[in-house]
Amino acid sequence: MKLGLVCNNNIRDNVLEKFQSLGIEVYRKADLYVVEEGLHTGFLPCIVFHPEQLDELWEMLQAFAITSATSKIVGFKDGAYHVINHVSILYFEALDAGVLCHTATDVYRLKEKLYQLEERLPSDRFIKVSRSFIVHIDAVTRIIPWFNRRLLLKFERSKKEVEVSKNYVGHFKAFLGMR
Repeated sequence: MKLGLVCNNNIRDNVLEKFQSLGIEVYRKADLYVVEEGLHTGFLPCIVFHPEQLDELWEMLQAFAITSATSKIVGFKDGAYHVINHVSILYFEALDAGVLCHTATDVYRLKEKLYQLEERLPSDRFIKVSRSFIVHIDAVTRIIPWFNRRLLLKFERSKKEVEVSKNYVGHFKAFLGMR
């Protein structure tokens, strides 16, 4: 089951950190939303919590964490299918022939479309930076201002680079809290 989070920014980092410690991934489009009291309009079904009662929320989510399955990425390379750990993913690239998953050392072909990946990847770690790329933000080590208001992203353990297109720069900066 996919879990979403809707809360004020002043507690979001604390809540996301707790979710991660429980092994719960957060998605933009979810089956169930955990929503701060007063913000729950339009998010159904949802679990409503009060910011002063987070301990009760953690207890309830621990049971959910035990049964929650993380999404797996399966890629094809060298005549075999491989399960790709989220930690090793640098970015996804959409081409005419399909979607590629890039790691520091390998490239895998995926069956999913880019929009399908965007829906099922954890929204606190993966972000779309152009029509053709979704980036794993934890793998980015440098953000370089580039030509025409674009940004260039560099990755750890790799010489690969991805441009953030000017149409996505504002969303990208907001995602990182750079505004």
